Amino acid sequence: MPAQLSPDSVIVSKQSFESSDPYDIVESNISFLNALFEEHLRHDEVSQDALRSYYVDYYLAEVNNGGFSQFVYNSRWEELVVSLVREGLSAIGAKRHLALFEKSGRLVKKLGKRRLQVYFSSEYFGDNAERDELNGPNDAFVAISKHEDLIALNSAWLRRSPSLVVMTIPQMEKEVKRRAAAIPDRNERIAAARANEPRYMKLIRSLCECAGHELETVTAGDPAHVHAGRETLAWHFITDRGHHYMVEADGKAVMFRGTSKKQVCAVDAPPDE
Repeated sequence: MPAQLSPDSVIVSKQSFESSDPYDIVESNISFLNALFEEHLRHDEVSQDALRSYYVDYYLAEVNNGGFSQFVYNSRWEELVVSLVREGLSAIGAKRHLALFEKSGRLVKKLGKRRLQVYFSSEYFGDNAERDELNGPNDAFVAISKHEDLIALNSAWLRRSPSLVVMTIPQMEKEVKRRAAAIPDRNERIAAARANEPRYMKLIRSLCECAGHELETVTAGDPAHVHAGRETLAWHFITDRGHHYMVEADGKAVMFRGTSKKQVCAVDAPPDE
């Protein structure tokens, strides 16, 4: 492994590279990029080929889950995402998928800016004319996928990449930390990201600070949690001391240990403005 890797390096784990499952190497690339994004690196500071692979898989997952309309809805048809999907499909040799993507994009253009914004502000489920129009390419996507397997093409392309670097998991973790430490305005980026976090994240961070815990990750929201005899949204999270959850009640955010009713601490939770 080079002493210091180029930001253009496509980094995957040794285990995924040696795996017979084609998705493993795709997933490893995704995991490495997500680790960099969690450390506040920007899209222009990571490998563009890695991003092309990443967004081809994102596109595949969205369409498989809810059709082309879901990809448009969740991506907000952002220019960067659309460009990377387009470039990725071209790079991996998915010619039929690329042609369909371009055709599908014309449906978005046909909606126009006003209807597209109506779509983004609407409820996705239920009656939705824009969603139904954008789902027109779904059957063609399924048919093309029988001849052009995006996972197989993506995997093979990553393996051929001249920028590919194979590492052990500890080496990958070390590389993420090295890149994070090298960000000159890292503290400013962290502060900006936290200022824009949703309310529940800010409350969870406050609870962890109150309890003297280090937050590792938020795992899930449970809208069916029962607290004080009624259903209440609970947010589950992991700290350096294990699994906890938070509920709001009587103007307080309360932190509980594991799945128990044992309270760890509470902080003020003023109404969301």
